[in-house]
Amino acid sequence: MIQANDNCYPPSEILKAQKESPTLSPSYSKAKDISNLRLTLGDFLAAKKGSYLFSFFGNDDEKRNQKNGGDELIVEINRREDKSYIQTGNYLGRFRHGGVDFEIGSRFGEAFLKRMLNFYNDVYLDDVDVFGERSSKLDFSRFILYYLFVQSLEKAYLLGLPRTYQSVQHHEMRLKGRLDINRFIKHDIPFVGKIASVSRELCEAQEIVDVLHKAVALIECDGNAMTKNISHIKPHLREKNSGGYVSKQTIAKAQSSKALLNPIFSPYKKVLRYAEYIIRLNGLQESASASDETYFGYMVNVAELFEIYVTKLLQHEFPDWVVSSPKIELYGKQFYARKIIPDIVMQRGNQVLVFDTKYKRMNYSGKNQYGPGDVDRNDFFQINTYMSYYQQQGMTLVCGGLLYPLSGGHQVDQCHSVHWLGNTAVAFIVDGIVVGGDIGQNEQEFIRRVKNLVNMKEGQQLKAA
Repeated sequence: MIQANDNCYPPSEILKAQKESPTLSPSYSKAKDISNLRLTLGDFLAAKKGSYLFSFFGNDDEKRNQKNGGDELIVEINRREDKSYIQTGNYLGRFRHGGVDFEIGSRFGEAFLKRMLNFYNDVYLDDVDVFGERSSKLDFSRFILYYLFVQSLEKAYLLGLPRTYQSVQHHEMRLKGRLDINRFIKHDIPFVGKIASVSRELCEAQEIVDVLHKAVALIECDGNAMTKNISHIKPHLREKNSGGYVSKQTIAKAQSSKALLNPIFSPYKKVLRYAEYIIRLNGLQESASASDETYFGYMVNVAELFEIYVTKLLQHEFPDWVVSSPKIELYGKQFYARKIIPDIVMQRGNQVLVFDTKYKRMNYSGKNQYGPGDVDRNDFFQINTYMSYYQQQGMTLVCGGLLYPLSGGHQVDQCHSVHWLGNTAVAFIVDGIVVGGDIGQNEQEFIRRVKNLVNMKEGQQLKAA
């Protein structure tokens, strides 16, 4: 097993994990070691075996494609002098190639990962944890899927399991519903005291119950502690489970069930989506365990999760602002038409703030002889383009900048510029949430910094008026 949870470091396990079987490379050549390897998302998804990407943007193709280009790096191993270095991108998960297992973990720790997952499921309390510490046997892709499934099922079950009207057959001494003529003639003549009848009753959707029960059973195979928060739901699922095989058709039928047309049960659409991934992942592992051939696993783009986390934090803390990620079409009538999609746009009346989130390490190193430092050149010009667009639209641009998970403390004087491209009415910042210590407190400090900027710029605008 080769593990990585940071951008770049020299692990001693790399040399120990060399196998005689094929290993990963861009061309999938049969090299006998893994001292030089580069895997992009395009390589990963082009694999003939099962390779799956879980996106937090769901069916939003434009947002998903923006964050998941084919050239996005998953992992790269380079050998320099006597050491091999691993560099990872924004993806975490687990895959195997040529008998070598790769696991990419959380760059900023499990506590911050859980915090982001809670926000994704609209849980804003500081002390919510679905199932405690992650088992060392549980890879991060399954950990995320299990976490999201358990938490979303717990919330959705508050109104019970999805129900729909179904025809239920009876054969009793009294009539229930209407007489079932065909069954009555076939079974009850001569009359022996029981009547065949059929009624329309509100029942749990069987296919949904079966899919949920299957997902819970698979999670429990990895440890009972994971389902402690839904211990009150498991007996109900066991009782109502049909015991039938859960196939792709079963999952498709569950996801298209009429019961989900009821707005009360719409949260189960998300639950069933997670259940499908869990069942699919289990099938992939079973097929892989039966063979040593190359196979790929699940990847999760944590940059998507970080964007959603910051967006929901700002929505929660700035209720009088509209916080969104608009899709803006440029040059719509020309062949070179494009859409720009800023990660976060905050708007109140004519005022606007524009941010891009970056799931990268920030050590506050500036431009030097070795490169541009921690602020990537493309990231820098991209956010400036977004800000220029809104200024050209006649909006009152208050602030813009790049937001990161911060490993160390934040210094306003180094990271906040009170002017943007010489315009003193607009601020430009590099900011974010410190991931260590009390995350809830760090979030509030970030919110205070943004509010202070807004108040300062509003004051300047009032004086200028």
